Order: sequence, then C-alpha cells, then structure tokens
Amino acid sequence: MIYLIVATIAIISIIFYFYYKPEQKVTKNIFNAEYYRGLNYLLNNKEDRAFKIFTALMDVDSSTIETHLALGGLYRKRGEFDKAILIHQNLLSRPTLEKELKNQALYELAKDFHSAGLYDRSEKIFRNLCEFDTYALSCFEELIKLYEVTKDWDKAINIINKSDSAEINNHPRDLLISHYLCEISNNHFKDSEIERAVVVSKKSLKISPMSLRPYLQLGEYYSETDIKRTLQYYTQAIQINRDFSKYIASKIINLSKLGNSSIVMDAINSLCSDSKLPFIPEIYIYLLYEGNDTVASSYIKRYHGISDYDDFIINSTTVIVEKNDTSKTTSIDNMINSYKKIFDRGFIFLCSSCGYKSNIFNWLCPSCNQWSSSKPITTFDLIEGGQKNARQ
Repeated sequence: MIYLIVATIAIISIIFYFYYKPEQKVTKNIFNAEYYRGLNYLLNNKEDRAFKIFTALMDVDSSTIETHLALGGLYRKRGEFDKAILIHQNLLSRPTLEKELKNQALYELAKDFHSAGLYDRSEKIFRNLCEFDTYALSCFEELIKLYEVTKDWDKAINIINKSDSAEINNHPRDLLISHYLCEISNNHFKDSEIERAVVVSKKSLKISPMSLRPYLQLGEYYSETDIKRTLQYYTQAIQINRDFSKYIASKIINLSKLGNSSIVMDAINSLCSDSKLPFIPEIYIYLLYEGNDTVASSYIKRYHGISDYDDFIINSTTVIVEKNDTSKTTSIDNMINSYKKIFDRGFIFLCSSCGYKSNIFNWLCPSCNQWSSSKPITTFDLIEGGQKNARQ
C-alpha cells in the first residue's frame, strides 16, 4: 500500500513537472529577453521602439509596471525629464491599469513635470491626488516645494493650513509659515509699503516667536524712524541665536551714524556684559572710538587666554587699533573697514546642512532647500574651522 502511494506521488510529480514547467520557463525567458531589448532601445534614445516592447510586456506580466515606475524615477534623477514623462504617460495610457498603480504613476508624472519646470501641470495633478489619504501628506509637501520655487507664498500658507502634520519637509509648520510671511513682508518693503511690511512681520513673529528672521526685519524697518525699537529687536535677535551676534552687532554699530549714539552705547554695553557672546572686534573698536577706554580694556581682557583662536583675533584687533587714531578725527567706518581689509574679509554665509557658501545671506539655501540653515561666519571662523578639522 505504501509503495502504491509513493508511486502515485512520483507519477503525479513527473506529470506536473513536464506539463507545467516548460511553459513557465519559456514565458520567463521570453519576458527577460524582450525586457532587456526594450531597455537597450531606451538607453540608446530609441523611445518609440522601447515603448512598443514595454507595452507588450505589460500584457504578459503586470509586475513590470513597478519596474517602469522605478525606471522613470531614475531618468528624472538623471535630469532626463522627457524620458521620465514618456514612461509615466505610457503607463497611464493602459486602460486596465489598477487605480492604485494609476495614482502612483500620476504622482511620479507630477514630479516629472515639476522637475521639468512645467509647474501648472504638476500643481494640477498634486492637487487632485491630495484627495486620497495615502497621498495627501506627500502631495502637500510637493506642493510646498513647488510654491517655494514659484514664490507663491499665499498658496504655500494655505496648503500648510490644510495639513494636520506638525512638520512639513522636515520643518516645523510654524517656522515655514513665519518664513513665508517674512517673504510677503519683504515684498511690501521693496514696494515702499512700510506699514504693511511691519504688520506682516509682526504676524510672523506672533506665529513663531523663536524665529530669528522677523526680529531682523522689524529692526531694519524701524531703523530710520525709531532707533530705540530697532535696538530692542536686534538685542532680542541675539538672545534667540547667538551665532548671529557678530552679524547683528555690526548692524547695531551702524545705527550710531543715524544719531543718538548714547542709546547705541547702552546696547553695546549690554552686549559687553553678556559672557556667552564671543569676542567681537567691532565692539572693541567702537568702545575706543567713543572714548570708553575702561570698558574697552575690561572687554578685551575677558577673552585673553581662552583659546589660541581668541588670542589671535584680539592681537589682530589691537594691531589695527595701534595703527589708527581712535579719536573722532578718524571715522569709525574707516577704522572698521581698515580692520576688515587687513585681517578679515567680512561675513561669509555657510549652510550647516550642506556646506553651501555664499557672500549673500539666503534664508532658503539654494543648494539643499533648507530654511534657516545658513549662518554668518567671518573669514577667521572659516580658517579656524578648517584648522580644527585638519587637527581632528
């Protein structure tokens, strides 16, 4: 009986192998050969021939759709947007395409259009896909990127308000709204609409109180009409982000040219008493220029011996002071400019995310598209940072 069962199983296995296996094997081999032939056509810029093969292959095995999606994404990353668009449009032309795969192909096509600069087409698809829960957040994020490129700040804010996510594109939603409002405020300021600019910047500050940008904007807007208020915004900005202390200190010193230097001196003295701030050469020069030798001497002594870097900056500063007259007969602008000409070339703005360097300040890094990632550094800081990396 056992032998009979074993024999029966063996016979069934042999029949199964010879009856089914050859057909599967031939199909797979035909698919592989045709598929790679299609890829070869595509790589050699023979799109028409390639798509004929790919269309036929989809009738054989629907799993190739996922491969086409991946291939289209690859072409987009390589900058060959026309090929990526053709691949995804070809997929969408399939009448039997499942709804989920169709949405996936539409999503990739929208990204193709965005990369190719066809923003209207991209926006339309992303907005339609937002209706689906599985695509809502990713489409919101893509629309935000699109509106940042086209500088459609109002639309960007509306999209964020529709989202329930605390973060969008790895940024807190309040920070993004604050930046977009600051962009709108800046446009008003350029159009000499100062009052409107102030209102929008204050709204930005209310939404994100720890955002540095509205403080700097408001400080600039009030600089010609209310120095005291400007100084309040600038000193608050330093407390929020001490990495900007040197950059903001130079703005505070420039206010002395507008008159009422006693208020400016009070602000400088306040900075001098903050032990958490780095040594700022312009402050030392300003104190000497205004005749506050005692405060200047106390200020510079505090930083002596802390590090070789601090000593180098202090020594460089004292050298330029000794070569110039610190009395009112020499303008403070000439002294500071002389210092920068010899020892420091001014500020360079370095992105902490991707390392992008620029001579102008960008709130949105043009390289990695990160907000608030750029910080002002002096050429001394840059040299010292390189030396630290070399030592490590």
